[in-house]
Amino acid sequence: MSTQVSKKEYTTHGKQAVYDFFEKNSDRHYTVESVFEELKRIDCEIPKSTLYRIISNLCHSGILKRYESDSENCFVYQYANFGTSCDCHFHLKCSECGKLVHLECNKMTDIKEHIMEEHGFLIGGNGIINGICGKCLKNRNYEN
Repeated sequence: MSTQVSKKEYTTHGKQAVYDFFEKNSDRHYTVESVFEELKRIDCEIPKSTLYRIISNLCHSGILKRYESDSENCFVYQYANFGTSCDCHFHLKCSECGKLVHLECNKMTDIKEHIMEEHGFLIGGNGIINGICGKCLKNRNYEN
């Protein structure tokens, strides 16, 4: 069974459904529109205005993270894995399926330091590296 959104606040069915959706899909980020469509597909219809309010509240409480999407020219939201800070590591973002991988790798820290020391360039907060994930490559029948 899923965790409740918060023990101190009143939890509606809609808020719990949104929380559960993001928790189950924590490796991806979504626009409000895509969450709306996904919830509708599983017979959980929440008015868009309510969905915006729920997502805003979940961001404010730290349950969701909000990112600005370069490709979609809007904001996207993702479940925040508690205990990790997304500002201190890189992310791999699949340009085909939208999967976002948290890349907590010491080698990437070395690369970040190298870029600063040798090129005088500080990589910002989320450090997103765009590409294509293994699953999408496999679906394309891509071979090296």
